[in-house]
Amino acid sequence: MLVLKAFQEFFKGRLHPPVDLKILYLVHRLIAIGSKYRSLLSFLVVLAGVIALDVLFHWLFSLSTFTLQQRLFQQPFLGNPEISFAPEVWLSLIALTLGTLVIAISIAAQTLPKIAELYMRDWVSLAYIWFLIIGGSHALLIKYFQDTENLHSSSIILNFYIFLPVSIIIAFPYIFYVLKRIQPATVIGKIVDVHIGNIYKLRRYLVGRLLDNDTYREECQRRLLESLNQLANLLEYLTFKEPKTQAIQNISLLIQTYITTKPEINPNFFRVGQTVRSDISFKTLIDQFQELEHSKTFYEQKCFRLLGNIYAHLLDDLEFDLASLCASEMSNIGLTAIEIADDQLLEVIIVRFNTMFRFALKHGVKQNEARNLYNLAFHYRAFIENLVTHNRIHHSWQSFHYLRIYGNEAYGYGRISSALYFIVDVIAAEMKKILVLVHQQNWSDEIQQQLLAEMLLVDRPPSLETESIHEPHLNSGVRTLQICLALFYLQEQKYSYVDCIIADILDDVTVLGETVFRQRIEKTCDRLRTSQPKFWEDTDRGNANLYYTSDQDQIKPFLILLDKRLAEYSG
Repeated sequence: MLVLKAFQEFFKGRLHPPVDLKILYLVHRLIAIGSKYRSLLSFLVVLAGVIALDVLFHWLFSLSTFTLQQRLFQQPFLGNPEISFAPEVWLSLIALTLGTLVIAISIAAQTLPKIAELYMRDWVSLAYIWFLIIGGSHALLIKYFQDTENLHSSSIILNFYIFLPVSIIIAFPYIFYVLKRIQPATVIGKIVDVHIGNIYKLRRYLVGRLLDNDTYREECQRRLLESLNQLANLLEYLTFKEPKTQAIQNISLLIQTYITTKPEINPNFFRVGQTVRSDISFKTLIDQFQELEHSKTFYEQKCFRLLGNIYAHLLDDLEFDLASLCASEMSNIGLTAIEIADDQLLEVIIVRFNTMFRFALKHGVKQNEARNLYNLAFHYRAFIENLVTHNRIHHSWQSFHYLRIYGNEAYGYGRISSALYFIVDVIAAEMKKILVLVHQQNWSDEIQQQLLAEMLLVDRPPSLETESIHEPHLNSGVRTLQICLALFYLQEQKYSYVDCIIADILDDVTVLGETVFRQRIEKTCDRLRTSQPKFWEDTDRGNANLYYTSDQDQIKPFLILLDKRLAEYSG
């Protein structure tokens, strides 16, 4: 591909289809053959280099019988060197190097799948191993010709005083090189670097022309999908958090690199061929291949499915921090999609966030554990805030609506798993923050009213009855958060919004009765008066108090307004 890059400017504008496509593909096939048989190619290159050096030394020594030969071979240690031990030294060096290589790769292969394939394609390793083998063979030939007295003295100097010392000096650095290369972080970095290189190649002019060829397009897609599968396989085998973190972050980096490069790629690349259809991630998407091709999102869907599978595995393994990292990277990808105005990708990201919420809800119910949902709600809110600040009204409202739906589901599951009642409060708190941001962004009253109506439904799923005075939502933090929001609107003099919140709160009078209702409202307001910005315990999200409000001075006006509305309601 370097040849293609070098020829780019030369070919651009000079060749004409279909002749240029055939020529370009022929050049590509030649390069691909060299890459496929790189072991043989490296052998031939090293062999040619050794032969060329041998001939060069012979030529230099034959220039003058006095200047080189006499000056060198009149020295005692060079006059008649004994090289009978040289083949044994070469053999020991080869055994040491190959033995270390085989043992190191065999051990690493137990936790790093397909690592042997990486070394079979590593030019440094191939060149050094072939150099040792050819250098040892060169010593054997020297020994044979020395015995027959048909030997050029230059070959002895070359092998005994140059090749052998250089090989010995490089042996230990090469062993350290191997040990470093089998580290998970290095392997992941290598896979990612190659993958990013393949992405960037797609935007080149000559590669763009080659993408009109079906075989070449399938090959490019295969390379990208294979390296993604390799990263996913690595995550299943890795045990330490650092390489897992690196792999998750790099999958996010690959998606962001790809979507920013995507506009410069030949549209033919996004055609769904046999390579995509046969990939394991798309085996159940037979009915959606046409949509994948139309939306040009097969690569993104592949990455998101990998992240989704990783997230599900991390939930099962109780890896809370790494699961949160998956959600965080999804939010970062969403920000990139927003910045490049890729609406189709935003739709996909919203679906993936919802899918992660489904995974987290199932895990939370099964384990009675709210921690993953607690973290996921934060990252979903961060994604929605990015939508709001970039004035993406439709996607903001859509995501806000889905967030409310999962709040309702969490409330419904609260009867089975009491830990999920707290998640209802968390989702209400996130929605409150979004509503405050929407107001600060000066969105229209109509949109703000619609979003506020969504928040007021968080603790009231239609499937639940509200006849018992022991219904949890009547004594949950959701009302506290709704009152916090009302205090903010009072501070901003948005009285119509305050009326909407009060009207919703007054529904509790029917269930509780006016006396109990007033007691609970007073208790909630007392809680808000004494609340502090920081909580006295730490969580994954720090120690910020969800129920704190900086608008405490509006509590008294709120109670006055509530009493007035309550009197009207009772009358």
